[in-house]
Amino acid sequence: MKPTPGMGILLAMLALPSGVLADDKGLAELSGHFRQTGAAEFRYEETRILELASSPVKSNGYLLSSPDGSLVKLQLSPRRIIMAISGGQMLYYDQEQKQRHTAPLSFAGQAQQPIKVFRALLQGRTGELTAKYETTVERRDRHWKLSLKAKPGRAEEDAPLIELTGDDRDRRRQILIRQADGESSRYSIEKTSEGQPLEYSIQRLLLEAAGE
Repeated sequence: MKPTPGMGILLAMLALPSGVLADDKGLAELSGHFRQTGAAEFRYEETRILELASSPVKSNGYLLSSPDGSLVKLQLSPRRIIMAISGGQMLYYDQEQKQRHTAPLSFAGQAQQPIKVFRALLQGRTGELTAKYETTVERRDRHWKLSLKAKPGRAEEDAPLIELTGDDRDRRRQILIRQADGESSRYSIEKTSEGQPLEYSIQRLLLEAAGE
């Protein structure tokens, strides 16, 4: 299984301070704006630029986040695929191809780095980010951007560059994940629902992905 790098890109509304911040305190303050306090659902559109593909690969579906850290990516087009993280496990289920895989998150290699980033953001564990990433927050009028870049000299130095951008007037958010090899994924996401009823949907999809 080769997990896509954007499984953990489940962000709520941001309200960033003015100017440019590049310190730990700035990131810690931001965490309170997009940390999930309950289950949430997002509609997403993804465009991937792959080294061996002659044209961009596009897909869409839903992203579901649980406050316990579980993340589910339900791809609906071009075909239905469930990709999920629950605890320390990654799950993959392709109904059409009849493929199902379960593996420890650590087996994902560098592909797990974006997932860890978004899990840390959603759960407010900003110390995990500042230890490995240089963070920069920019604000220009109503537009904002959060950039995460691996610190030089660390084992994760080849981890992807991650940029999150948005506009206070628009509910949609843009997320760019650029891998060291030049491949990238760009997401456009919009929050569509939140609340306790989504917990049932998340658990149902996790069970389906696990084959239970």
